[in-house]
Amino acid sequence: MTLWRCFIVFLLSRSGSLFGGAQRFDNRWGNLSMESPLPFLLGSELVVSCHIKNPCEPGSKVSLVLSPLPETEWKENCSPVVVFRLPNMRRPKFNLHCRLHQHGQIDIVGGLTPKGGRPPEKPENITCETTSLSRSVECRWQAGHDTYVATSYKVSLSSGNGTWNWTSEADKVELPKAELDLNQRYRLVVSADNHFGLSSSDPFTLQPTQIFVPESPRITRIHFGNVSTLPVVLQWETPENSSQLIAVVRLRPANSSTWDAREATRLKLDEVQVDDLEPLVDYEFQIRACTTGTRNCSKWSSVVTGRSPGKGPSQPLHVWRILSNHKNISPQTVTVLWKAPPPESHSGQVERYMVDLGRGHAAREVFCATSVCQCSLQVPSDLATLAVSVVTTYGTSPSASVPLMLSDDPGPALRQADPGANGSAMLVSWEWARPRPPQSEELYYVLEWTRVPVGKSELSWIQVSMDQNNASVTGLSEGVRYNISMYAVNSRGVSMPSSILAYSRQLKPTAGPSVSVLDHNTTHILVQWADPAVEEQRGFINNYTVYLRTTHVQSQEIPVVAAASDRRRKWLKCPQGAVALQMSASTSAGEGPRGNLTYSRPREPAAGLAVQVFPMLAVVAVMVQLACWSCVKRKIKAICALWGPDWLVEELPKPEKSQAIKLLELDIGSEPTFSYTDSDPPLSPISFASEEDSFSPASYVQQPTKAETCFLEAVVMATLDHGYKPQLNDIPRGDQPDQDQTDHTGVDSGSGGFGPTLGNLLSSLELSSSGGPHTPGADWSRANYGDPEGHPPVVDLQGETVVEVSLAGGYIPQICIPSSGQEVD
Repeated sequence: MTLWRCFIVFLLSRSGSLFGGAQRFDNRWGNLSMESPLPFLLGSELVVSCHIKNPCEPGSKVSLVLSPLPETEWKENCSPVVVFRLPNMRRPKFNLHCRLHQHGQIDIVGGLTPKGGRPPEKPENITCETTSLSRSVECRWQAGHDTYVATSYKVSLSSGNGTWNWTSEADKVELPKAELDLNQRYRLVVSADNHFGLSSSDPFTLQPTQIFVPESPRITRIHFGNVSTLPVVLQWETPENSSQLIAVVRLRPANSSTWDAREATRLKLDEVQVDDLEPLVDYEFQIRACTTGTRNCSKWSSVVTGRSPGKGPSQPLHVWRILSNHKNISPQTVTVLWKAPPPESHSGQVERYMVDLGRGHAAREVFCATSVCQCSLQVPSDLATLAVSVVTTYGTSPSASVPLMLSDDPGPALRQADPGANGSAMLVSWEWARPRPPQSEELYYVLEWTRVPVGKSELSWIQVSMDQNNASVTGLSEGVRYNISMYAVNSRGVSMPSSILAYSRQLKPTAGPSVSVLDHNTTHILVQWADPAVEEQRGFINNYTVYLRTTHVQSQEIPVVAAASDRRRKWLKCPQGAVALQMSASTSAGEGPRGNLTYSRPREPAAGLAVQVFPMLAVVAVMVQLACWSCVKRKIKAICALWGPDWLVEELPKPEKSQAIKLLELDIGSEPTFSYTDSDPPLSPISFASEEDSFSPASYVQQPTKAETCFLEAVVMATLDHGYKPQLNDIPRGDQPDQDQTDHTGVDSGSGGFGPTLGNLLSSLELSSSGGPHTPGADWSRANYGDPEGHPPVVDLQGETVVEVSLAGGYIPQICIPSSGQEVD
């Protein structure tokens, strides 16, 4: 049963042939009927009754469904007869079925397929025509809206001789020409009749002399031209005199249902041309002939189909140039720039570009796959123009002239550019500030722009027609400065440029100015700054801000605004003491970051400078005096030599060169033999002897007593206190010394016999007694003291004995301190 129910629902929704008129759909559940007459008038109310055979169970429902889409449903409580009213029904044909809802399932009660319609409208625009060769007169009219029901038409033709009637099921009728008198007028009325009513047209006067039209022509040939306008030439023929006829053509793409009627250009009596076809399209063509006087036109000819060819470029290229050197230099290098033709201006592919120099030169072929192409070449300096054209699959464009000469005429003046809303474009406008040059035919404008700084950026440009005074510059970047120039191209050459600097959108700077201090006093500071690089400014700088603060940790910062017109230098009021300063730049978009941090200290006044310079001068003077101290000593010694005794300046002999000292160095502890005949007297060993002991030189030298050692140490210390510097000999023990051999440093390397403590110092100590005067603090040399015998100063020991002390290489003097009244040997 479920399968049967689904099958019945499918038939009710898909087929309307099961229900016709008031035919009932009976099954075991009931049926469906409609009280309104069929077909019903569109817009009227329908009354539909659903009859249920079996008693309704509690909670069951009955619904009426209208389909197809949009589907509508009305639902009521179940009863033996459920009535549904459908107001303002305007569907001409639809399906109705009644459903019973009980026990959670749906059962089909019955169904109908009503039909509706409307009365006919008044026929209008009646036309009748015939040809000279036709056997009938064809009359047509406009029937108006669709009635959705069968409608018949009756044509009544009446004259003074009677009335004739013809019937038709369509909106046209053919009247036999044999039954008409072509010299008489007729009154024609068209009546339309159907189930819902009758309507008649207004009377139409039929004049046989005005109903004749030319015979329908026939298209014999279609020929497409290969020029950029894509014309099509139609050849046609007609049995009538074609000199009194005008051809009208209509066409459409093969996949379109709308005709495009055009009045063709007549080339010959049997040829017409239609322009502006789309390339590579399959067209359908029809033609008809109209009389020149009455403008009566024939029927359309049979359809002829043809495919249009590809379209070549019809407009010259947009061209420009860059002159690389002066025009008087021959040959000069020229970079020719041009833009590829728009894709919609031609069909097929761009094969190559041709650059023609003229004057018998072969045209240069250039292959370019981008939208902006260029070519560099050398041309004579007196060449005025070049020619550039593009070759495509379906044709070649007209040549575009490239101007090379300068006219020196003033061009239009650029105004300030207006930035766009999105930051990638700006609107540039211009005007003629002075009258245009006489006898010059303006051709077009060229607007070019490039980034600042130029760097490796390419030149961008557009060509603008002469009837414009503004143009949109696109493809720009935010925060980038552009140099925009305007040229006017006329018949005499290219005018002088007019240039401005502009931004598509200004941004905040990315760097601050570099600031430095030129002068700084107690109250003011003179600063100088350098702007950041152009690419870091990202806009026109309106003002600068200098931030001043003292070097204290918690010092308050003082901002000072400097105008952009301050020529990058300004005196600023500042707090006292050392200051730190930074600087920032601002554009219309806001303030950028700060630049370098600079510290400055105010300059000192003149008095303070003198206080600082004086100690420096004093130090320099002392250093000069120290450098000249040796010469001062020489002057003092010269004065002493002039006014003092001779021993003050007489040089003392050097003890280390004495023969006795040298012999003692050979063998200390044995009696020396004096075999030399030098002027030095022979020396014998000296020893200290007490009252009890006898004098023994050898034993004394080898074993000095404790008292003698102490005495010698006291003598040495006394000698050092008086500034004596011993003269040391560098002759080793046991070698025969050379008389003049000394160490380069003047220090003897020998050692004495007093042990490690005083050996080096006392190895050259020489003692002798003298009764000369003692001068403390003086140098022990003959030159300083003027002693002709070379005696050193004496040291008073214990107030009784005077001992002379000198240093000699390797000789150890033997000194004895006698008691009171004892003689010294």
